[in-house]
Amino acid sequence: MSDELILEKLCADNGGLELAKEKYYKLVLKICTGFLKDTSDAEEAAADCFIKLWQGRRGIDTSKSSLKTYICMLARHCAVDKARAMDKKETIPIEENDLGIDVDYENEAAKHINMKVIAECISSMPSPDREIFIDRYYFKKPVKEIALNLGLKPKKVENTLARSKKKLREALLKGGIIL
Repeated sequence: MSDELILEKLCADNGGLELAKEKYYKLVLKICTGFLKDTSDAEEAAADCFIKLWQGRRGIDTSKSSLKTYICMLARHCAVDKARAMDKKETIPIEENDLGIDVDYENEAAKHINMKVIAECISSMPSPDREIFIDRYYFKKPVKEIALNLGLKPKKVENTLARSKKKLREALLKGGIIL
């Protein structure tokens, strides 16, 4: 199906979005996956792309670029926006037994203090230590996958995690509320 017909159907609210998804979803997902390593995040960004396509369908000017180019640019922007939103997350839930100490998460005041200490400690970690820590304990990715994504050896990732956990444990002992 031609891009002109897809755009015409998009503007007429006559099944054009489904046709665009059918023709370009794999391409959009590939673009999003290039920016976002997690498959579910890439799929969310791809869905956002088609939502934005629907919202801006009447303003698409094919004299400036093709529909395919427009959709590719939307996909890139949606993936970058998703990646930025993920980078802004401040609090990282951490299992108590991962640190080897008991942390009081029941008391609201204690929880607030502990989460603040955890967020400060993680945000102060240098790159790629912070990314490794977040991938492992927030996204629960396996060490081998993290190593592959960052181009590191699994042993390097394990050592980085051990150092990061030690640093977090010390920060919690110093400024957090421990049982």
